[in-house]
Amino acid sequence: MRGPETDAVLGEEPWSFGPSKGVVVRTTHYRLFTTMDDPALRARVPRFMEEALAHYRTALGDLPAPTVRLDSYLMANRTQWAAVAQRIMGEQASAVLGITRGGFAARGVGVYFDIGLYDTLAVAAHEGWHQYTQRVFREPLPVWLEEGIASYMEGHQWVDGAARFAPWANLERFDQLRKAASLGKLVSLGDLLEATPQALLSGADDRALTYYAQVWALTHFLHDGEDGRYRTSLRRVVREASSGMLSRTLQSELGHRAAAGAMARRNGPGVALAYFSADLSRLESEYRAFVEAIVATGGRGRAVSGSAGAAR
Repeated sequence: MRGPETDAVLGEEPWSFGPSKGVVVRTTHYRLFTTMDDPALRARVPRFMEEALAHYRTALGDLPAPTVRLDSYLMANRTQWAAVAQRIMGEQASAVLGITRGGFAARGVGVYFDIGLYDTLAVAAHEGWHQYTQRVFREPLPVWLEEGIASYMEGHQWVDGAARFAPWANLERFDQLRKAASLGKLVSLGDLLEATPQALLSGADDRALTYYAQVWALTHFLHDGEDGRYRTSLRRVVREASSGMLSRTLQSELGHRAAAGAMARRNGPGVALAYFSADLSRLESEYRAFVEAIVATGGRGRAVSGSAGAAR
């Protein structure tokens, strides 16, 4: 008997990875290669990935569908995951093998391993955004916004067997944001726009976790903050990266040299200046006030509910 979790499956056939037996599952937009043993996770992944893709394409405006199926590997354990990473990345695998839990997306391929039902799916939603933009977008977003949106896509709840995506329902990001705020460890907006997660992952502290929490909050701010003042611009920058118009807008607003530098480096204030505000100090003040409102008393309960009112 088919249930809601299997409705997305168009076909399934045996697949193996070395001695490990698995299956390859075909959906409308994905080929999912998996050795996962968890029956609940294995049953939910196909529909979840399709629902996540639908969320990517509508949450921040109307975006195009992939023109080919996206390949994702969902492995039973980290050892298998590392072997897939080495096969896909070759000599560049060292860039991802330091990841202790979760996954990555590279060259339009997603690679994950089982870390429990909710966390595995949250990682798949995060990295699935990267996989989608790698395959579909004609120009890349700046790293801070690419990672911020990927984190924004993680939050979800299950209702009647279906995933309901709720960007606020993300306690991992919320709790880290509140912790960093209480310890005075939030970085300035300027530093946030310059940072990259790869540089922070090598550290022994939790700076990388704070980075992800802050870019998650920054994406919420650009969507909901200041009564939605920046929402249209947020949707515009995503749309223009998708269509290949981002660099043209940067050239118009910043000049050729600054635009070329912003596109090459994928960090720095260029996109923020061109799309959101020429006054970064004002933007910083508004963002800081927004974060203070998020982590105020009662904010966690609102985040648990997945309510956008968590920031008000």
